[in-house]
Parts: sequence; C-alpha cells; structure tokens
Amino acid sequence: MRLLIPEINKRRHSLAARFETLPLPDFLAELTPPEPDLATVNPDALRNLIDAVAQLDWRSPFGICLRRALLRYHFLRRAGLELSIVFGVRFRQIHEPTGIAGHAWNTLDGQPYCEREEDYLGFTVMYEWPEPEGRGGEPEGSRRPDEPLR
Repeated sequence: MRLLIPEINKRRHSLAARFETLPLPDFLAELTPPEPDLATVNPDALRNLIDAVAQLDWRSPFGICLRRALLRYHFLRRAGLELSIVFGVRFRQIHEPTGIAGHAWNTLDGQPYCEREEDYLGFTVMYEWPEPEGRGGEPEGSRRPDEPLR
C-alpha cells in the first residue's frame, strides 16, 4: 500500500496544472481510469492513505475538499469503486465571509461517500461526473429537435 504514496503524490502535484489547461469534462475524463487495476487493494485503507496525502498540500490552489475528491475519484475507481465526483455551491452563512462557497465530494451509488453530512448539506449540485445516466448534459425533459414526442 505504501508503494502507492509516490504515485498519489505525483497525481496530487499535477492536478492544478492539468485543471488549468483542459476544459472540466476533458480533465475529469483524463482522471477517469480505464479499468480497475488496483482491485486487490483494500478501498478503506487506500482512502485513508489518499486523505493523508491530500492534507499535505496546503499551498495548493485547490481547497482540501477538491484535492481529496479528485484523488479519491481517480484512485478508488482504480480499486473498483464506481465513485462519482460532485461540485456544489451555496451562499456563505452569516458567520462566514460574504460570497459563495464551493465544495466537492464523492458519491457511491448516488449517496455521499465517506463525507460528513454537515459538509455537503445546503450545497446545490452544479456538476456531477460522470454525468448520471440519461442526463447527457441536457436539461431533464429536453429532446433533440428531430426526436419524436413520446
């Protein structure tokens, strides 16, 4: 398991640069592993390792939640977990600086994955990857102009 630390670290260091050069869907597609090549690794132990490595980069332009969600998404999918990554926003609360707060978290089978409820409640989901089945990037209920009504 510890043999993965350099690989997780390398991925952590490359996140911001890749994010800056690619549109978000392309960046996330690149982050999506083609197959679970770490299927023999214990997902809970791997998650703990990822979370520890994500804590190291306090100078990153990404907040801890985004670093953690991106690293979990990549490596835990490699371990066979079909995670998604969710991006949400909310207005800041009265005791916080004014403005909008953002948060990123992972889901497994449509439910938040190893995320405290108070950390994601109140956030409006703006984007989810991979896109949920049937959405295809179009608003619900939309259809192509050449598609017949049902």
